[in-house]
Amino acid sequence: MRMNEIQLSQLLDQARAFVNEGKQLHAEQIYHRLIREETLFVQASLELATLYAENDNVNAGINILSKALEKFPGNSEITFMLGNLHLRKDEFDEALSCYQALAGKKIAHIHFNMGIAYFYKNNIKRAEEQFRLTLKLDPQFPKVNESLGELLIRQKSYAAAIHHLKRGIAIDPYSWVSHHLLGVAYHAIADLKNAYNEFVLAIEMDPNEAQSWQKCGEVLLEMNRYDEAEQYLRKALELKPHFADALANFGQLYFKKGDTARSADYFSQALKLDPNNSQARFGKLQATISEKK
Repeated sequence: MRMNEIQLSQLLDQARAFVNEGKQLHAEQIYHRLIREETLFVQASLELATLYAENDNVNAGINILSKALEKFPGNSEITFMLGNLHLRKDEFDEALSCYQALAGKKIAHIHFNMGIAYFYKNNIKRAEEQFRLTLKLDPQFPKVNESLGELLIRQKSYAAAIHHLKRGIAIDPYSWVSHHLLGVAYHAIADLKNAYNEFVLAIEMDPNEAQSWQKCGEVLLEMNRYDEAEQYLRKALELKPHFADALANFGQLYFKKGDTARSADYFSQALKLDPNNSQARFGKLQATISEKK
């Protein structure tokens, strides 16, 4: 005997209650039952896929949504969520296929996610197009200025990056990533004071991110504030012991202090972790030449 809509709605509420109580298997059983009943097929499929994804079973979520899309081709909610799950698995072409099917709707979130997919495919031109379209559709869209700023830093368009990162911080003043990237952009144009201030703000937003401590130490090194630089670099290594950039910075610190043997040792440690670390390679060469003199 088929259930009526009231009974099906009650079952959906029960499944949601089980999710809130952490009873995943109970919730899954009800969602599968609702999918078989078909009346709430789309909603049950979306919620079950979400449940799987939240419990690190993204493949199961993709499977549920793929079957749902076969039954309801062109359904926007299913297509968008399926794209998001592919994006989460770094399956960028599959994600883009989903998003492109929805691109005509001109929804900011779709174009932002397309930008992310293109960014990680290293298609910087298409990523920039999608991020700028996102901004056009919704100037207040979260994280888009941050993402565009990071992209522009890659392109060495530092003035434009600074512009967008400042816009992003105006919308979300507490994003450590935006402050960190703004520090990177200032550092690239040798504005050490502003770079240092932004890295300090990034640390205040999230003191557990080793890279902001390291960048702060690196800028202080360039400002010849060695004792302060050492404190920041030690904290970076405390948070991330195998951090090649911080070890290379220590090599530079001891080189500037005239301790070439210790300097060379730090550069060697950095190169073991990252043989292509340019600062460590150049620094070790400097230290070796200095020792021979």
